[in-house]
Amino acid sequence: MAPSSNNLLIALLVALAISLQPSAAFEIRIPPFPCIPGLPDIWFIPCYNATPAPPMKEITECWTPVMKMMPCAGFLTNASITEASSDCCKGFKSVPDGGAAICYCHIGNGDIAKLLPGTLNFTRLYSLPKVCHDIVGLEAYAHCDRAGVPPLTPPSPAPSSPAH
Repeated sequence: MAPSSNNLLIALLVALAISLQPSAAFEIRIPPFPCIPGLPDIWFIPCYNATPAPPMKEITECWTPVMKMMPCAGFLTNASITEASSDCCKGFKSVPDGGAAICYCHIGNGDIAKLLPGTLNFTRLYSLPKVCHDIVGLEAYAHCDRAGVPPLTPPSPAPSSPAH
């Protein structure tokens, strides 16, 4: 009796396999991923050679990126202004452009208050990511130890020695 039940089981599995053939509309595609340098290509796993991103220029000051937030001055200091303007949100979102995400440190720690015409409302400052529908990841603040953050203002030029 065992051989006939095995035959029946095999027949059912074959029938199931035939009926479950994937259609053209249902196709599993494995997205390509970057090739691992130094390892040989594996013919059945697609990969692509990623071009390295161009090196970012080193940020020497945060004045320029933080100044993009000046349209937020009214919202951050004036209680009668109840909404951040679109220019404010555009400026807030553009701070990290060009590798200047480290400059969010000057915003997060309140250094931006030095540039504002009135008293900084920290509640509004910390609400900007939500108000502007922008996610400032924690990685933006990961290197906020004072040693690694460029100064807010540009370094002053070295005094030139008088010519004789």
